Order: sequence, then structure tokens, then C-alpha cells
Amino acid sequence: MAEEGVLPMRGEFPRWYRAVDVGENRARLDARWKGVSSLVDAADVGIIDTMLAVLVKTRTQPDAETMAKVRGHFKSADDLFEMSNNDGELEVLCGAVLATLLERNDDVSAQAALATSIALFAGARRTNFPYDFEAASEAAIARISEQRRTRPVVPRLSQVGRFGVDSETIEKLKQGVTHELVVAAVNVVATQTYVAVGDMTAKANDAILAIEDFAAIQDEELQMLWWLFGGRSRKLDLPFADVPVDAQPIILASELADATKFMPGPESVKPILSRAGLKEHKTTGVASAVNACDVALLREFVKGIEPSPLVNPLHFAIHRKLEAGDNTSWAANWSAVTGIGADAALPCIELGNLFYRERLGLKFGG
Repeated sequence: MAEEGVLPMRGEFPRWYRAVDVGENRARLDARWKGVSSLVDAADVGIIDTMLAVLVKTRTQPDAETMAKVRGHFKSADDLFEMSNNDGELEVLCGAVLATLLERNDDVSAQAALATSIALFAGARRTNFPYDFEAASEAAIARISEQRRTRPVVPRLSQVGRFGVDSETIEKLKQGVTHELVVAAVNVVATQTYVAVGDMTAKANDAILAIEDFAAIQDEELQMLWWLFGGRSRKLDLPFADVPVDAQPIILASELADATKFMPGPESVKPILSRAGLKEHKTTGVASAVNACDVALLREFVKGIEPSPLVNPLHFAIHRKLEAGDNTSWAANWSAVTGIGADAALPCIELGNLFYRERLGLKFGG
């Protein structure tokens, strides 16, 4: 039975952990899972990025303070946990945390799904962990999107409370009405009324919030449809077809992200981008897409941010391009830092989808 406040242990966890500890030490396994549960509950954007860096083994690793924060959850669960020189064990533990996050339905899970999808970059980067993070992140994005865009079922308010004076007070009133008894009876009814009205107000507020969120999501989708129906880029004030083909994945995806108000966006993002003109069969290189955009627009995309090579690789490409000031020299440096080939190319629809997700990650997660 799981300890109170600790998530039930995943069935795969003993097998995953066996890769770093073949001793089948149950006490240690339970302690490590307690650390996993703690880290799942504490997860935020910074922790997610750190775990992905551990799993993907990026060239630029998180600083010692950030790593100590992650390791601290396992140290708290077991004082014998090593705070260094156990990278293989930490990789397994981070994998278990991320896999668990991707099966939940909250904002942190949506952020984790977006970040994981971007970090793996359509298969350009991989992990050694025995779990399909790419498929799990796609499933999480679809599941959370569908859940948040389903019409809420608002229950009808039925009986909101029982009102009355207790039998003891009634018997006393029969024997003779006094000021004290009347006050006591009124106070009983007032308390019942306060509880009933509070319960009714809470239920009504929950219903109103659910309706407001659903209406806001419908407004969001309506704006996307108007954008698509108009067929015109807002940033360039040009018809979609007149936007340079290589620039379309970045420009059109950014405009769709601007219209998105709720993570992780609608499940129909790729169909919308497809209708806007991004082709499945047309392949565009990362360098070509960045170079095809106007410099002023690129500056707008990275204004005020320090893009992460891991979870913002396309924005990091823009940053490197602006630093270099030309169309050629930046790609090799970008590739060396991100671990993605300098000549990396993706179908336009996939490149646009990844840039859309990067924009959402920056918009909602910082």
C-alpha cells in the first residue's frame, strides 16, 4: 500500500530501476519512488527542462544548483542517495518522473508534453530510456486538448440544504418562549442558511467558470477560423500564398500561436496549418526557414528571451542567425550546440507544428 501522499508505484519502475541496481533492494526502491513522487508534485518548467537535459544528454547541461535541486528530492527520501557521480541512476529517475507527468492532465503535464515533443525534434534527438516519450507526449497533447475543449456538463442545483430548529430547542420553546431560546433558534437557522448559501455559491461559481472557459476556448477557435478563412498573414499583410514558402512554417505557425489562449492548443493545429498552405510533401531545412524570414520579424520572435537550445531549438536558431548577421556561418554553431544536424530538414507541416509548440512553451511557461 502506498505511503500517504506518495503516488502508487508504477508497475514498470522496478524493471527500469534494475538497470542501475540489480540488488532488488525493496527499501531502496521504495525510497527512490518516494523521491519520484515528490518530484512529480514539485515539477515546474525548470524541473522539466532539467530532466529533459539529463535524458537527452545535451551538450549544455544544467548548472550545479539546478541539478542539486532535482537530486534533493531523492536525498530527502533517502539520506544515502548520492548527490553526484550517479548520472545513470538520475537518468532512470528523471525518466520515471517525466513518464508519470505525461500521463496526467494538468497545466504542468501540458507543458511537459510540449517541451518533450520539441526536445526530441521529430526524432532528431533521442533518449536511452525504455519508454516512448515521443508517442506519450503526442498522446498527452491530444488528450489534454480534447479534455479542455469538451463542452462542460453543468449539474442542476437540487436540494441546497435542510432548514429547521433541532428537537431539543423546539421542546424548550413549547415550555415557554424566552429571549435566549429565540436567539438560539434564529442562530441555528442562520448557520444552516450560511452553509447552504455558501455551498450553492461555490457550485454556481464552478459552473460559471467552466462555462467561461469553454466560451473563451470557442472564441479562440473562432479567431483561428477567421484567420484561416481570411487567408492573410497578419505579420506581413500578405495572402498566405504570397508568404515565402520557406518562411511559411515560422510565420504562419507564430500567428496561430498568437491566437491560442489555452495550452496545449487545439488538436486541429496541423490541419489548420495544412489548410493555410503548409505542405506535408514539401520539405524545408531549418536554416532555410530561418533565413527566409525578415530580420525585423526574427528580432520580434526572440525579443526579451534567452532561448534554450534544448526546448527552443528553432528560436535558438533565430538567435544564432541574428548574432552572426549572415545566412551561412550560424548553422554550424547552432548544430554543435543543439545536437541537430546543420542540414536538418522537415516537412513544412512538421516544422510549423514544432515552431507553434515552441511559441506556446514560451508564451505560457516563460
